[in-house]
Amino acid sequence: MSIFRPQSWRKSKNLGTPGPNFTIDNGMGAPDIPPATPYTNHGSTSSTYHNKSTARASVKVSTNIPPNAPPAYAPTSPVDGFRDKSGEDPLEILKEYDTVFLIDDSSSMKGRRWTEARTSLMGVADIAARYDQDGIDVKFMNSRKEGNGLRTGNQVMQLFEAVKPSGATPTGQRLENILREYMISLERGNRTSGIFSKNPGVKPMNLIVITDGAPTDDPESVIITFAKRLDKGEFPLSQVGIQFLQVGDDPSAKEALQELDDGLSDKHDIRDMVDTVPYCGQELTAEMIVKTLIGGINRRMDRKA
Repeated sequence: MSIFRPQSWRKSKNLGTPGPNFTIDNGMGAPDIPPATPYTNHGSTSSTYHNKSTARASVKVSTNIPPNAPPAYAPTSPVDGFRDKSGEDPLEILKEYDTVFLIDDSSSMKGRRWTEARTSLMGVADIAARYDQDGIDVKFMNSRKEGNGLRTGNQVMQLFEAVKPSGATPTGQRLENILREYMISLERGNRTSGIFSKNPGVKPMNLIVITDGAPTDDPESVIITFAKRLDKGEFPLSQVGIQFLQVGDDPSAKEALQELDDGLSDKHDIRDMVDTVPYCGQELTAEMIVKTLIGGINRRMDRKA
């Protein structure tokens, strides 16, 4: 069995798909990872998920956790607790999305912030996995360790234990990597089908970034570039959502993230696809979990903040 999930954003609907995969970078026998190709390089598209397995060596790590193992984190409310006053479950929308978590593993995340990031991720990931039959994907900003198809908080915790925070905070670069590969698959499918609605294999993406909010590069330019690309392709407004969950209480970092949420759409005449929510170690209530999971893809939730 391949150690990689099929390198495309076309997830299988088959409930019999293999369990979660973990890919491991250097430090366990794999070579160093070459630097990411900048978005401005419009040459070869060989960096897409279709052939990523040939780009670097990886080692598969056995999770030793059954697919249906109970979560390590007990959510504050059962799934029914997320229903609104009308009796509807707002998280049902997650069934239509691929949910991807991008975790800040920079030096500034050491200590309490890393613990808060793990706690928040275990809580929301366990809920998200209930709605995505393919499981969730977890990636890091510096480490190339990643988890694909994770379904429980236990699996998230095991992945976290394999990563040690270090380095800078390349939020923009990693957003660019993820969004570029997704857009290549999306645009290829759109050209093939002629009309996006005829190509339901590429699901919309719900990208949730857990960070202390202090990037060392320019995520704003990346978001603007891809928002314009989505607008130009006339893709649905719900095609991509980006949610920033800020851990820690740095006021300047909070302000920087809030600018991504509030200022980009009007200032640059682009779609509104960014939301932010703070997390400072408090109990993860049902309301906060809902806000975190769908704030980037549900404008009504964003306006309630």
